[in-house]
Amino acid sequence: MTRTAIGETHYRIYLFAEKNGKLPQQLSDLPVREGYLNRTTDEWGRPLIYEIDDAGIITLGSFGRDGKSGGSGDDADIFHRYRSRDESGRFIAGDHLWVVTGEVHEQDTTENNTMDPTP
Repeated sequence: MTRTAIGETHYRIYLFAEKNGKLPQQLSDLPVREGYLNRTTDEWGRPLIYEIDDAGIITLGSFGRDGKSGGSGDDADIFHRYRSRDESGRFIAGDHLWVVTGEVHEQDTTENNTMDPTP
């Protein structure tokens, strides 16, 4: 459920960016898609983590069932990162191919995750 919520939220961020030419300030700003759950919570009912760093990398994720960094099984962290800008700094989150080209492919960072679960 969490991975599905992240994927759907990623697509809704694209729809927002395509229409507005910028990223949403918060996930509650996202458009509603008819026929979809439009969840912005993880499997345990906690809001997805949504962050944008200075380089424009969007992070969507969850700290798993226990809500703490690290863990395994249902307690494992689930994070996906997406570029909102290309190498030249051009905003790409609203481009048609962004949903397939924007993901940041990196090695498993579960053990090295430095994100703080407290808001």
